[in-house]
Amino acid sequence: MSEVTNGAPPRLALGGFGHVDPDVADESFVGRARESDRLRYCADKVRAGDSWLAVIEGEAGIGKSALVRRFAAALDDFTVLRAIGDPSEADLPYGVIGQLARHVDRAVLKQFPLLAESPPAGTNPHVVGGQLLLLLGALQESGNPVAVIVDDVQWADRLSVQMLGFVLRRLWADRVLTILATRPEAEAAGEILERLLRSSERTVKVDLGGLGRDEIAQLAQALIEGRLAPGLADRLHAYTRGHPLYVRTVLAEIPAEVLRDGMLERWPVPRSLQVGIRAQLDRLPQESRDLLEAMAVLDAQVPLSAAGRLAGLPDPARALGPALAAGLALWWPKEPQSPVALVHALQRDTIYDSLAPERRRLLHAGAAALVGTAASWAHRVAAATTTDARLSDELDRSGMEEAASGRNAVAATRLLWASSLSADRADRERRLLTACAQSLLTMQPGWAANLRQQVEDCSPGPLRSCVLGTLDMMAGRFATAEAHLTQAWQEALSLPKPGWVAVLAGTFLTNIMLWRGRGAETVEIARRTLATGDLDPATTDFTRAALATGRLWHEGPRAALRDLAHLPVQGTTVGNHSLDTLATRGVLRLFLGELSAARADLQIVAQRDQQGAGSKFGPLTISLLSVVHYVAGDWDESESTAERALAVASSQDQLVGEAPAGFAAVCVKAGRGEWDIAQRHLDDLARIAQSLDSAGEIVYSALAAATVAQARGDHTAMLRSLRPLLDGTAEDGRFRLRYKPFWLWQQSLLVEALTGTGRVDAAAVALRELRAAYDGDGYLGIVIAGLGGRLAEAQGRPHDALAIYEQAVAADADGDTGPLHRAIVEQAYGRLLLATGSTSRREAAAWLHKAHGRFSTLRAVPFARRCEADLSASGLTAFEKDPGRLSALTERELSVAHLIASGRTNQAAAAELYVSQKTVEYHLSRIYAKLGISSRRQLAEALRSA
Repeated sequence: MSEVTNGAPPRLALGGFGHVDPDVADESFVGRARESDRLRYCADKVRAGDSWLAVIEGEAGIGKSALVRRFAAALDDFTVLRAIGDPSEADLPYGVIGQLARHVDRAVLKQFPLLAESPPAGTNPHVVGGQLLLLLGALQESGNPVAVIVDDVQWADRLSVQMLGFVLRRLWADRVLTILATRPEAEAAGEILERLLRSSERTVKVDLGGLGRDEIAQLAQALIEGRLAPGLADRLHAYTRGHPLYVRTVLAEIPAEVLRDGMLERWPVPRSLQVGIRAQLDRLPQESRDLLEAMAVLDAQVPLSAAGRLAGLPDPARALGPALAAGLALWWPKEPQSPVALVHALQRDTIYDSLAPERRRLLHAGAAALVGTAASWAHRVAAATTTDARLSDELDRSGMEEAASGRNAVAATRLLWASSLSADRADRERRLLTACAQSLLTMQPGWAANLRQQVEDCSPGPLRSCVLGTLDMMAGRFATAEAHLTQAWQEALSLPKPGWVAVLAGTFLTNIMLWRGRGAETVEIARRTLATGDLDPATTDFTRAALATGRLWHEGPRAALRDLAHLPVQGTTVGNHSLDTLATRGVLRLFLGELSAARADLQIVAQRDQQGAGSKFGPLTISLLSVVHYVAGDWDESESTAERALAVASSQDQLVGEAPAGFAAVCVKAGRGEWDIAQRHLDDLARIAQSLDSAGEIVYSALAAATVAQARGDHTAMLRSLRPLLDGTAEDGRFRLRYKPFWLWQQSLLVEALTGTGRVDAAAVALRELRAAYDGDGYLGIVIAGLGGRLAEAQGRPHDALAIYEQAVAADADGDTGPLHRAIVEQAYGRLLLATGSTSRREAAAWLHKAHGRFSTLRAVPFARRCEADLSASGLTAFEKDPGRLSALTERELSVAHLIASGRTNQAAAAELYVSQKTVEYHLSRIYAKLGISSRRQLAEALRSA
């Protein structure tokens, strides 16, 4: 493919620094052979059936974009989705995802509503990521692999980055090549890069440096006709360090005859890159400079006609030719509207900075009329030369409209602009503080942190205190944060109309109270915040959830349920605006041991969230749903759900949310004796608890460690793990737990640990407290029975223990009775029957065999081994439970198998697992092959028989 532009000669891509039309395929491309080989390696791996991530990192102007464009042009057998991060769109939620979606046929895209249109405000990244995974699967149905390319990812919006990280973790069996280009020096780029690199199991990192001497020689020879001066390439390399843009600038500025003069020890060099680019501009016709100036102001890929209209050119195509030849512009003549853009931000900045103030103002004013409404605001602001009451009022109204729709980052930017254009000090400060507040609602300090001095210089008031308190909270200065927020909240409440400032301060203040486990204060703050009125439905529901959670920390889960009495009994009838309280009810029911009811509530929230409802508790819901599955004995389902919870938590920007996911992951891993994996999760939990120092994280970390110790049968380690949860010392013989969440679970572990370490008196006290708190619902009945029997044995009352065990195993095994705990009691009963000779060996052995069968079904290896030891000690042998062919299935295959066997379609299973449909089909084919079956009915039968 070739191209001629107004008689201009073919252009050269300089070491990947692309000054070329991306559609040109036969252009010379200097250098980057090693880097291109690494990218081809990834592409070949993807063609063979794997997903790969390639991250290209290099400084500005080094040639990342051209390398990516050149490589993408060779991916003829791939479906390519592209996007470019833009600093002007960093506030636009899911802006990068919108760009990727524009490359997809609308007929295909309409199947995925969150991608076809902008996702609703508040939609969680993992939910959008789930739909992107389904889309990637649909695109692969043609037989072609998919390439997802994002350039300048350091400028991508935060939600898109989170979503990309989540997607990369879920590409289990897809042929997807992801290429990300980024700068190392950009703010937060290192953190973004590290997070994305951790998201993929198959990653190549390409560090892009300068061109080598041979590559520079090839470049110079291509640009300069005739003989080159000896040593020119070495001198160019020494001067530019191989930076392609610097090389190009030197070659463009220094006359060819001077470069050929080998007698000169030095040639004239540009004082800086900026000077060099300006020298290039000076050599262009005036109409080409006018066009480039218009493109610099528009700062986007725009139709050539639009750029020409802004520049006032009757024939923009004629003006474009010299700009292309100079390597300052890109052109896509084959795309609709024939768009153009500047090659690089360094060139754009130089051209823009060279504009005279009046010329810049006029161009921005003209650009505002050419672009869409959202983009026009920035041009209108740039065109303003002084304060502008009318424009600042319009920006204020627009910002508050964006805030009402949940687009807080966009609202913050417009309000900040409004502040800068305000003549009145009160308006200026109000808009500045409101902009900071809106920015902080994204839970990212961002530029608001850099404006702290300006915030402090504002007149005292509740909004100023609220912003300062939130900044302190996000910086970990909780004492001063609490003081500022309390002042803001109280001052706002004292006003005739408290308004949104009281709600905002109260919301952040409840977070601090819950962080510290101060439930009573949380209840009071949430109650008074609700009493202000005028809360939108979502804020009302979140505040109610906070109130109930505070009550949980203060009085326990049963009391907290009364705060949620407004919810209907059937969670299916709850509206999307009440999902936070429904999730809270599910959590409380889990803490009470009411597994069926807890599962019903949490599953509804998880399903709605998956559809884009945007529950704030969506990630927590998945984690605790996994815990419900674990206690209920659905360990394969628990593992699968915990894996999703970890992926969701890892895609978030903050550590908050990772602890419950880590705890959920520990449970089954410990129960199955996968000690190395469990320990890694314990280490992560300990790190999170130490870093955050919050009550919730301490509970999850300590409870997880105690659960691992229980699986190991190590009572000393159990008690040691529970120490962070104990209040004070045990000088009076009592061990008191200080935290209410999971209190019944904590207390049951405490009783077991005290009994196992010989502290029978303290264990008896703790057991009485456990019985007093238990109201007869859920699986905890058999847990308490087992603990009572174990304590009676430790106290030398074997016959009392037998009576307790006998009553427990005779109870109905259906409902919310956890199979692990039932098996533990059955084992204890059988072992004690053998030890006391209270019945025949055959009957005693039957209980041990029954327990062993339950342990084996769960694949609870350490528990089964201890049961086998009891049998062996009495001369008995465990019945070998045939694991069947299911034991050959991997964890991921089991996840797919259970969902398909339950009647879900491939697409429904993919949506629930947050993977592509292709992944489900791939695993299903492997499942069928391993089990020797060929239908879903046979799969369901195989799972039932197991």
